[in-house]
Amino acid sequence: MTNKEFNKIICSRIRTLRQSNKLTLEKLAYQSGISKGGLSEIERNMKEPRIYTILKICTALDITMEDFFRFQEINDYAKTL
Repeated sequence: MTNKEFNKIICSRIRTLRQSNKLTLEKLAYQSGISKGGLSEIERNMKEPRIYTILKICTALDITMEDFFRFQEINDYAKTL
């Protein structure tokens, strides 16, 4: 898996978690302290999120970083290492 593919999975995970929590882009942006435009670019895989940005999103979603990274695509990737 390339870095681009990995980043796409992370960006998709952010969108999936936002939607499953029934949050609008604007609401998550406000709760996380990330600009709406920046969050939109991340979700569309136009901008690579930094680890601190992911932490802010996790805090806004009330989940741990461990929870964020606990999903099938990441598990599959880890098995290839």
